[in-house]
Amino acid sequence: MAVVVEPIVTLEKLRALLDEHSEYSTLDYKSFLKLGKGNARDVVELAKDVAAMQAEPHGGYIVIGADDHGQPAPGLTPELAKHFDDATLRQKLGMYLTEPNTRSTQHEIDGHLFVLIYVAPNDIGWCIFNSPGEYEEEENGKKKKYVFQVGDVFIRRGTRSERWTDADRDRLVNQIIDRRKEQWRRERAEELAAQINFGLTVSTLAAMPASALSWQLDDDTFEQLVAELIRHDDDIPLRRLLTRASYDAAELLGKDQEELRRLLDRLTGFTALAIQYEREPWIERAIKTMVRIYALGFDESGHDRSTPEVMWLWLDIITRVHALGALAIRFQAWPIVKALADQRPEGSSFTHYGSWLRHALTTAAQAKIFNNEEKAGLLARAHNTIRTVPALCPDYSADQASILNSLCQFDVYGALIVIGEQGSTAGQNFYPSFARYDTSRSAPAFVEIVTNPIVRKTLFNGDDQHLADAITVVTSRARTEGFNYFGWTELDVPEVEAFITEHGTMRDFK
Repeated sequence: MAVVVEPIVTLEKLRALLDEHSEYSTLDYKSFLKLGKGNARDVVELAKDVAAMQAEPHGGYIVIGADDHGQPAPGLTPELAKHFDDATLRQKLGMYLTEPNTRSTQHEIDGHLFVLIYVAPNDIGWCIFNSPGEYEEEENGKKKKYVFQVGDVFIRRGTRSERWTDADRDRLVNQIIDRRKEQWRRERAEELAAQINFGLTVSTLAAMPASALSWQLDDDTFEQLVAELIRHDDDIPLRRLLTRASYDAAELLGKDQEELRRLLDRLTGFTALAIQYEREPWIERAIKTMVRIYALGFDESGHDRSTPEVMWLWLDIITRVHALGALAIRFQAWPIVKALADQRPEGSSFTHYGSWLRHALTTAAQAKIFNNEEKAGLLARAHNTIRTVPALCPDYSADQASILNSLCQFDVYGALIVIGEQGSTAGQNFYPSFARYDTSRSAPAFVEIVTNPIVRKTLFNGDDQHLADAITVVTSRARTEGFNYFGWTELDVPEVEAFITEHGTMRDFK
């Protein structure tokens, strides 16, 4: 089992982490720590855990103020908590770690104070201590305890932070290889430019043969070249890229899952750029390519292949569809929101499931891919994808909250769109993944669709009564699921309540 790690330290995330009631390699509970002057022990021990979590692929979380089972523990006072603000914490960790990348905040739940620390993964793949970690033990007379030395590397082994061994080498080296591939792809692009005696610029790349545009280029070069080709409407390289993507995905499926994910990231970046530049024909072609790749999971008779690789493929595609949907929400590209949500690849499963959103989520749950977080974890994974594909977050640095909000809102629209197209609120048509998060994140989607006739006409295929009843069912189910996650509660919004009262036939609104 594992915790879904995402770059947030919100109250809703804290509640979810406490609700795990168990520690993992990516989640550590601590009753309290003293980071003030004269408390070297706690600073050293915390530095050890932070360094170990930086070797995790997505980093991890440390919760201060909880016992080993996630229950509130006494001891963390406001005076102790003040030492955990971002600047102070990084300064103290910086005595042992080079540029520790953490984010922290305080929350209060039912009168109990907690500190939530997010530890980002190290860019290299692991963290090396630059100073010895030592402190004096008071027991049995003062004597020094050495926790780590200069040059030590710690990793998480279960719930413990320990020195790495030869057994950890392959995993960590593979992490480095994955992160260095971008550099190698950049070098490949430079070699292509050198072959025709030009410096590496967007214009020289655009002058290269159509085969020069490849998903195997590094991320920056790929996105620059795609943007330039879209700007000049140079469709041959772009068409070739989309055609090759389906073929290459088939070759990679079951052989190299990480490279397949990289291909999907490039295709996602392509689509995101087309959304930003409002090039609808290219958006349509890119979505069709995603559908063709999704269909690789069906056999000749249209039945699910149901192998682990296939179910991961479906989940990986839908994760990126949500990330693209969030971008479309922020750009108010309503036809694109509908196009992303309303897809049913040619497989026999879609005589039952309303869209690929529900199909992928259900098969991932059946395969236990999410380790008991099969539903709510989807948006967290999409959030992480947005961090790694630059074209998905042109506005990310300006307002991080809007990213998660737009993910929740796309999930709302995805449910309503499919209900409208299928004419049914049956469970196989939608699941409210947004219920993991606070109501305030998704509420604007409900308000927008009931108050904006253009949005309503674009997204929902049905009359006002059908929409009112759809909202009632979706919010009712969200309330049930949200109870499990301490997330979504109820939609107490006058505009939506008035719409339900005027047009709905169901009365289970709150």
